[in-house]
Amino acid sequence: MLAGMSGVDREFREVVGCFATGVCVVTSEHHGHPAGMTLNSFTSVSLEPLLVLVSLAHGSRTLEKATASRRFAVNILHRRQQEVALAFAKRGAEFSREHAMQDRFGYFAVRHALALLRCEVTEIVRAGDHDLVIGEVASFEGSGGEPLIFHRGAFGGLDEDAQVPSGRVIGLDNNTGW
Repeated sequence: MLAGMSGVDREFREVVGCFATGVCVVTSEHHGHPAGMTLNSFTSVSLEPLLVLVSLAHGSRTLEKATASRRFAVNILHRRQQEVALAFAKRGAEFSREHAMQDRFGYFAVRHALALLRCEVTEIVRAGDHDLVIGEVASFEGSGGEPLIFHRGAFGGLDEDAQVPSGRVIGLDNNTGW
């Protein structure tokens, strides 16, 4: 059992670990001091305006910087960036300038990430031991490739035998639902 984690906490983590997610690094900076953390609690919220949400732990440097600067970046990791995910997952570790650099807009971008969203904080909602940070997307960019996937406590990628061929998008008819 992980230190400080009850049996119920561990069981809950195992159950929610059944849900496969992408992996990203959220970065922020305030007064020349960057911070970043690996997480999978990221989601798109709205298209009008463009809003995303990240869940950041209380006491984390990344939450502190995002709150103070009122901005953050979401760096969606490529399948081959497990090392990057691990570098930003270490609690208390120094910011990894080996893997991220400040871009021309002043945001910290992870080198070779699959996608980058630059966000301005619009709202912060307290939720248990985390804060839900909602950001309006100021700009975004992406590249081709496969995402890094997290499932049941392990990193991986998409299976080659997936039902949808690589590069094909599944679409839904407007206003008809599933």
